[in-house]
Amino acid sequence: MLAEITYPIIDPILLDLGPVKVRWYGVCYIIAFVLAALVLRGLSQRGRWPVPVHKVIDVLFWGILGVFVGGRLGYFLFYGLSLGYEWWQIIEVHKGGMSFHGGLLGVIVAYWVYAKKAGLPRGELFDGLSLATAPGVAVVRLGNFVNAELWGRPWEGAWAMRFPRYGGLPRPFGTNYAPDSEGWFKARADGVPEDFLFEPLRHPSQLYEMLTEGIILYFVLRFLMLRLGWGGGRIAASFLVLYGSMRFFVEQFRDPDVGIGFQLGTWLTRGQVLCVGMMLVGAVVWLLCKPYPVPDTDRPEGAPGE
Repeated sequence: MLAEITYPIIDPILLDLGPVKVRWYGVCYIIAFVLAALVLRGLSQRGRWPVPVHKVIDVLFWGILGVFVGGRLGYFLFYGLSLGYEWWQIIEVHKGGMSFHGGLLGVIVAYWVYAKKAGLPRGELFDGLSLATAPGVAVVRLGNFVNAELWGRPWEGAWAMRFPRYGGLPRPFGTNYAPDSEGWFKARADGVPEDFLFEPLRHPSQLYEMLTEGIILYFVLRFLMLRLGWGGGRIAASFLVLYGSMRFFVEQFRDPDVGIGFQLGTWLTRGQVLCVGMMLVGAVVWLLCKPYPVPDTDRPEGAPGE
């Protein structure tokens, strides 16, 4: 019965300090790492993560490094080269561009090295990291929503939205205003017609991803880990398979990356191709995992088993 849901316009720039601009997207990454620290601290207290509680923050630094280096490098390799980027543009982080799959590879490499250096069991280490990643994914997808980026395909259903064209207005106004949110707000203040300011109705695919790849994935993994007692790398394997399958499904409602388009026909996107590889790796990891009996750390000592 609803024609659409009004998009809640929030300026992507939280604080404008002249040469320095604090963006909501960057704040979302900070919140994501705080949530990861809280999850890992809780797992450590339960005895389900092989890192002492007082070292959680120090160890999380490796993940921060892996996310940003891997995410930027992955974006450049998976998307930037197809868009004609030059190698030197990899350092233009202020213009945005992060890849989840690249960030994931960066985290895997960083913690593989750390586990070997610290003598920690890789399976248990990656299990905890997988559970801690899901809430961060949800928050970062919310950042994509605020940025009005990675929007969905055209659709006129009940909860469709009109996203602002922060990336640039079409002609005749496209050459008059900077292709960013500041230029968009200036154009709006100047009275540019809304048909030029907003996209046609689309799926709010960022919210779909926030719900599936973040919130639902977290509670599923938490159930498998803390209720069923899975461990030894099986949570990490489940993360790869479940995230890959959820992302593959949601990409059916998401617009393909600008400048890259579909990889096969009119339905397979670059993100889906990467997710297929992610699911295959997760299946192989699952098969290689050994049985991992986990004690019920929440049961009081001496209490009878269930």
